[in-house]
Amino acid sequence: MNKFHQKAAIAALTSLLAGGALLPFQAQAAPLAPAAHLQSSVSTHFNLKAEQDINQLINQGVLKGYAGGQIKAEQHVTQAELIKMIVLALNLDQSGGAQHSEGKKDKWYTSYVDTAAAAGLIDSTAKFQPNKPALGAEVAPMIAKALQRDVKSVQYWMEGLAIGNDKITRGDAARLLALSEKAIRSASAEIVSIKALNKITLEVTFNAPLTLEDEATAAANTHFAFDHGLKLVNQPRLKTGSIATYIVPVQTMTPGTTYTTNYKGKAAHSVIASEEMIQLNDVRQVTSDTFEVDSLRSEGVIDYGYIISAYAGGRGANAIILNENNQYNGQAMQIISSLATRQATLTPEGQEPITVNYVGFTQSTDGRQEPKFRLPAGTTLQPGVKYTVTSDWFKLKNNTFTAQSIAPLTIASVSKIDPVTLNVTLTADPMDELFAYRSIQLKGSDGTTLTAMYKVQTRKGAVGVFELQNNGKLAEGVDYQIAPVGSWAVASNVTLTQ
Repeated sequence: MNKFHQKAAIAALTSLLAGGALLPFQAQAAPLAPAAHLQSSVSTHFNLKAEQDINQLINQGVLKGYAGGQIKAEQHVTQAELIKMIVLALNLDQSGGAQHSEGKKDKWYTSYVDTAAAAGLIDSTAKFQPNKPALGAEVAPMIAKALQRDVKSVQYWMEGLAIGNDKITRGDAARLLALSEKAIRSASAEIVSIKALNKITLEVTFNAPLTLEDEATAAANTHFAFDHGLKLVNQPRLKTGSIATYIVPVQTMTPGTTYTTNYKGKAAHSVIASEEMIQLNDVRQVTSDTFEVDSLRSEGVIDYGYIISAYAGGRGANAIILNENNQYNGQAMQIISSLATRQATLTPEGQEPITVNYVGFTQSTDGRQEPKFRLPAGTTLQPGVKYTVTSDWFKLKNNTFTAQSIAPLTIASVSKIDPVTLNVTLTADPMDELFAYRSIQLKGSDGTTLTAMYKVQTRKGAVGVFELQNNGKLAEGVDYQIAPVGSWAVASNVTLTQ
């Protein structure tokens, strides 16, 4: 066992001795031993665990033993050996391997390397170094690709197994692959447990991750056959770091109701609706027809965009891993799931309530949790009027604001990317997703009129990408006069000249 392994393992056992709890997927400790014999106990445990996992892989035909029954758990593995182990243990399709050059003599590892290249685990077979020692830092991206998962999760599993970034052993690889086999996606996955986290969020654990096809919203709504009319509002999302635990966004649940579902017609599971409201902080106006509410991670509220596998790679340092009790650094976290189709109520003082709709793709951007809501088309906030925001699924500490007169955005220019895509540039960076769901109109010098809508999450500073709607295309030689649709922006003599 190398020093990294010993240090991490000793820390894990020390945590248990002190009454602490291991995170999910950390190596399970050996029976508690006197402190004087701790390092010996750790070494014995890890060697035994490695031997068990190596024997498991030998029985599966992934590995071969050595003469005399030796398994050599501490022997370092090469790149070629690691690729073979991954391909076989994680059931990669070996029919798509690249064709070899004519006359090239195959090595024992050639077909495995070709399979790995075809699956995107390695960039090139030409640059592959079969005899180079395999490094822990190179393992996580390959396993993540093989499992159709995020790298952060695999790195988390490795940390829990005390596998470092340096040369890895047969034991290291075996322990990681034995765990990774549990994360192979399955069309036969079944629910193990289900619980309600809050009024709009379920957490469902399966015995294996779902296929990507089964994760799609339409398929998931079909397979999750809830009673009492409950439906999903968006697709289930794997929690980063978990094996097969999903955050499942649902319609607002009715307090006191027990909901039952049989996923794909299999064993029924029931869950009692949660009465927990999402705890938000403040509300503020951002445009003449849009306001936003916010939540603070520091106060124990987090958007699921920062804890799901699908987004882990794109959220950088803002992405985190919650433990099995949804805690982060010892703090319990309330999870905001997808806000697709969510609504709230906006009540002007002394007037009738207004139903407002969530503005898609604004619930978590740039590390902030500030979902936006927009008034019905054609309506605006009236300056000087006090508004109160309420909902059946969230509660605000401060739920009122007084509307102000806010100047519209100013379009400075529009340029062509291709016949169906445009760059729309503002005079200044709005520092927020104020383009969301906005459109512009293009009046052509040939008498035609086109409409282009913002492509969500494309804004870079003051520039957003807009796409022509209804199969529209820019005509060669035609100039277009630009005008915003609605009052969200102004455009003074802005022309797209080709």
